[in-house]
Amino acid sequence: MSLRHAVLATLLPGPQSGYDLAKKFDEVMRGVWYARRNQMYGELAKLTEAGFAVQAAEGPRGRRAYSVTDEGRAELRRWLVETEPDRTVRDETMLRALLVSTLEPADALGVLAREEDVLRTELHALRGYLDSLLAEPGTDPMVMGLSLRAHIVEGMLKWTTDATRRFRAAPDARG
Repeated sequence: MSLRHAVLATLLPGPQSGYDLAKKFDEVMRGVWYARRNQMYGELAKLTEAGFAVQAAEGPRGRRAYSVTDEGRAELRRWLVETEPDRTVRDETMLRALLVSTLEPADALGVLAREEDVLRTELHALRGYLDSLLAEPGTDPMVMGLSLRAHIVEGMLKWTTDATRRFRAAPDARG
C-alpha cells in the first residue's frame, strides 16, 4: 500500500486539509499506516497534480481542504481490485508481544502496562471517529475497515489484560 492510497481513502468522507489528514493518521490510522505530518502536504500536491484530488476550499490562514476526484476514486478502486497486497509485515508491537514472555514478571508488567495505555488511547480515537462517521447520513466506505481495526485493537487489549493477569499470578510477581 502506498501513502497515496491511504490518503485517498482518508479523503473519501469529504474535504479535509493536510492538518486534518495528519491528525487522522496520528489518531486513527497509526496502527494501519504510518506517515509523518509533513508527508501529507507533499502527498496532497502529488494527488492534485495526478488529478486524483482537487482543492475544494480555502479557509482562514491559507488552510486548504482537498477532496477526491472521480479519477481518484477510480485509482483507489483499481489499486484495491487489481493489485495484490504486499503481505509482509513488520509490526514491532507484535514482536514485543511474542517476546514479552522472556522477561521477568516485573519487567513484563511494565511493558504490558505501557501497551495497555497505548491500545486504550488508540481504541478511544477509533471509536470516536467511527461514531462520527456513523452519525453522518449515507454510508462511509471506511467504516467497515475502521471497525475491523477497532476489533483488532480490542483483541490486542484483551490479550494484554490476560497476559498482565498471568504475569501477576506468576510466583516471581508475588515477591
